[in-house]
Amino acid sequence: MFYKKKKKALKKSIYINKGYKILKNPIKRMQYILKLNGFDLKLLTININLNQNFLNKQFKYYKILNQIKTKKNNINQINLFYKKINQLLKKYIKKILEKFKNKSWKKSFIIFQKILFLYNFKKKIRKIKSL
Repeated sequence: MFYKKKKKALKKSIYINKGYKILKNPIKRMQYILKLNGFDLKLLTININLNQNFLNKQFKYYKILNQIKTKKNNINQINLFYKKINQLLKKYIKKILEKFKNKSWKKSFIIFQKILFLYNFKKKIRKIKSL
């Protein structure tokens, strides 16, 4: 009997901790909200709904990053580029919060794909900064 209660308490604790991790991380929280509303993010790699304009921007960002990487004394340029990407990320986060409020799930999903790209791209820039 005691063992069953302990096991049940452990399961609840794991469940609560998992929920806390999801709520604490803005990306995971957005993923969870979208999943609750019918957008399975496992299909994200299969079904990319980004428009051509944003895809062109992705190529442009990578091109800029590669140019910056090849230059000497590039820390100022890296910092400026990092700030630009961070500002863009904040802009899209603001947009997705508006779409969540309006329950525009399809538009939210498209915006989330952009957020996910920028979030991961920002990590790449941070990695270069630390070299």
